[in-house]
Amino acid sequence: MKKFLLTLAAIAMSLGTAFAQLPAGSTAPNFTITDIDGNTHNLYDILDEGKPVLLDLFAVWCSPCWTFAETEVFDEFDALYGASGDNSVFTIAVESDASTPASSLSGGGNSVGDWTSLINYPLADDADASIATDYALGYYPTIYLICPDRSVTEIGQGPGTIYWTVETLAEEVFMNTCPQPVEGSNAVMQSYNSELISCGGDKITPVVTILNMGTVDMTACTINTIVGGATVSSTDWTGSLSTFGSEQVTLSDISPGNQSVTFEVVMSNDLVAGDNSIQVSLSTATPTHSSINVEVSTDFYPVETTWEIRNSDGTLVASASYEGGGEDDFDGGGPDADMVHNHMESLANGCYTFTAMDAYGDGQTGYSGSGNGTDGSIVVTDAEGVELINITGNWGVDQTVSFEVTHGVGIEEVLVNKLSIYPNPATNNAAIELNLVESNVVVIEVLNTLGQKIFTYTADMSAGLNKVELPVATLNAGLFYVNIKVGNELMTEKLNIIK
Repeated sequence: MKKFLLTLAAIAMSLGTAFAQLPAGSTAPNFTITDIDGNTHNLYDILDEGKPVLLDLFAVWCSPCWTFAETEVFDEFDALYGASGDNSVFTIAVESDASTPASSLSGGGNSVGDWTSLINYPLADDADASIATDYALGYYPTIYLICPDRSVTEIGQGPGTIYWTVETLAEEVFMNTCPQPVEGSNAVMQSYNSELISCGGDKITPVVTILNMGTVDMTACTINTIVGGATVSSTDWTGSLSTFGSEQVTLSDISPGNQSVTFEVVMSNDLVAGDNSIQVSLSTATPTHSSINVEVSTDFYPVETTWEIRNSDGTLVASASYEGGGEDDFDGGGPDADMVHNHMESLANGCYTFTAMDAYGDGQTGYSGSGNGTDGSIVVTDAEGVELINITGNWGVDQTVSFEVTHGVGIEEVLVNKLSIYPNPATNNAAIELNLVESNVVVIEVLNTLGQKIFTYTADMSAGLNKVELPVATLNAGLFYVNIKVGNELMTEKLNIIK
């Protein structure tokens, strides 16, 4: 991965190509924030006035952010179109690093300077970085244009905006990005706002957002759910939406079944048919064994790669990060660079998400201080070889997969007592003892940290106490993983060998 700070300079000074964060056209998450002058701003209230919103997400320590602010393009734009001008647009700069206090906006600490004297339009501090999280912030600065129809688009990163002026910015805000309402009636199916993946066999309750993009108030419509060309349910909506008004509507439950589903809004006298439907793919979480292996092949900048597993409550149950080495100015190299790291996790029954993250935004694209390097990769599999994710090279800011642990947890049901490996740590000898409830086929595997099997033992063991010697004397010092599979159940233990 090319280093983060170099790319920031390119974004701020030349407004070159960057990596997408929230997909263009996404529905903007609502937020309320109070600026440094004590004025409180609610996004949806502003949009309902028909005003586009320019949202500048920055950090006080970000030199390119400072350089961009010094151009005064946003200040000049706000003077013409903000509260001091014709009040047709709302512009706000939000400090989005939760680790920096609000006081740093005035300078001091690791702040580049006094932002309060540099920025003359609304300036605020996002103390808990909730806006940054909701807007999938991956780098600084990030500039979003949020239109009155609630759609959000990242701007200022494409070749057409390399030389931003007040005039070119106004053209983008008023003409090129934000859609204009139709004279008459126009209902829009704006977005799908519910889960895409079912876990635990549950049905999905679809939630969609409808929008009035006409000049005539919208008072009634029907929303159809269509699967395979057939309408499986219809929901009637009544209410009152003025121009740019929107509302979320909850529809009838649907079984996901790994299928494409179309949601369509039907309204009498609708003048535009092309914006009446959206299509989403619904699926069921992949069933897996409780033992999950995460194999990470790092590139030259391992410090930029992290991953995590969270359960259905959002609780973090496993994660890992990697150490850089400072071999160049950007923390490249080090003990974890260009290595294969295996992590074996044992999870309880339930639903989980695995997320791989990259601080720079290009996944694990190979790069080193001296030129091209080897691409990294992340492969996640369960104990039975089911592949959950396999990503390499430029996989972007993050990649997520959902899965459901359905079996492999109950090994205690086939053992009288928990198995034991002793001694541990071991030097020349070690053994496994397991006390079976009934006779069963037992498979024992020893793996190194690269995931390579270096010992396999299979036997039809009888009920009662069984003992298996491990080939410790032939192994080098280090950490090993021992998989013990009894019938369809599996447990993983660590074995530390010292010599």
